[in-house]
Amino acid sequence: MRRPERTRELVMSAAVHVLRSVDGITAMFTLAWEDSTPDGYPAAARPARLSRLAVRPELLSTGSMAGVQCVRRAIELATARGADVLRAEANPDLVQTRALLGHLGFRQHGPVESDGHRRWVRLQRQLA
Repeated sequence: MRRPERTRELVMSAAVHVLRSVDGITAMFTLAWEDSTPDGYPAAARPARLSRLAVRPELLSTGSMAGVQCVRRAIELATARGADVLRAEANPDLVQTRALLGHLGFRQHGPVESDGHRRWVRLQRQLA
C-alpha cells in the first residue's frame, strides 16, 4: 500500500529517479538510505535501498532494457555515494524481475516472507 506522505518525502529528497525517452517516462526507481539493518539482512555499514522499480507496462513484452538500465543506475549512484550494499525486496512471483535482480548480482537473504496479502524476498548486492 502506497503512503502519499512517504511518496512526497521521497520526491522532495530527490530519491526518485526517472528514465525518459522521446515518448515520455519509460521507467523509474527510488534510491534511499537505511539507518538500520532490518531483520533478515546481513549487517552493513552504509546500506542503500532500491525500491519502487517500475517499467511502463507496454514495454515489458518488447525486450526493453529499461528495467536493467534503472537497476544499473541505482548501483552506480549507490556506489558513488559510498554505499557498501544495495538492498531490495521483490515479489518472488514476478519471475522476470527476480531473475533480472539475480543476474545483476542480488542474492536472496532468508525465506519468502508473507503478511497474508503480499509475498516478498529480501535481496542484497555487495557494492564495496
